[in-house]
Amino acid sequence: MKRAFVFLVVAPVTVFFTVLLMWVVATGARSLDFGCVMAGILSILALPMSAISWTADEFLVRTFPVSLRIGLTAIIGATVAATEVLVVFSSLLPPSIMTALAISGAIVMAACSLLSNDHSGRRQECFEPASA
Repeated sequence: MKRAFVFLVVAPVTVFFTVLLMWVVATGARSLDFGCVMAGILSILALPMSAISWTADEFLVRTFPVSLRIGLTAIIGATVAATEVLVVFSSLLPPSIMTALAISGAIVMAACSLLSNDHSGRRQECFEPASA
C-alpha cells in the first residue's frame, strides 16, 4: 500500500507543485491561472508514468537491492515520460524540452522508488495477497 500511495499520489502531486512553483518564479503571479492549468495537465500526464514505474518497481523489489532498483526505476520513468510525450504531442516539442521531460521523469520516479523503500531489512512480497 505504501508503494502504491507514493507512486500514484505523491508523484503527480510533486509534479503539480514543482511546475506551479517554476511557473510562478518564471512569470510571477500575473498568470497564475494558466500555470495551474499547465501544472494540472502535466500531473495528469504523470499518472501513466507513475503507474508503469510502480508496477516495474514492485517486480524489482524482490530481485535487486535499493541502489540498483532506483536506477532501473529512473530509466523506466524517463523512457515512459519521453514516450508518452512523443505519442501525445508528436513532433510539436523541440528535443531540448523532450530531454528535460525525460530527466524530470527519471528524477521523480527515482525519488518515489527511494521513498517507498522498506528500510527495515525484512523480505518483501511483490504484491499484497488477495486476502489482505
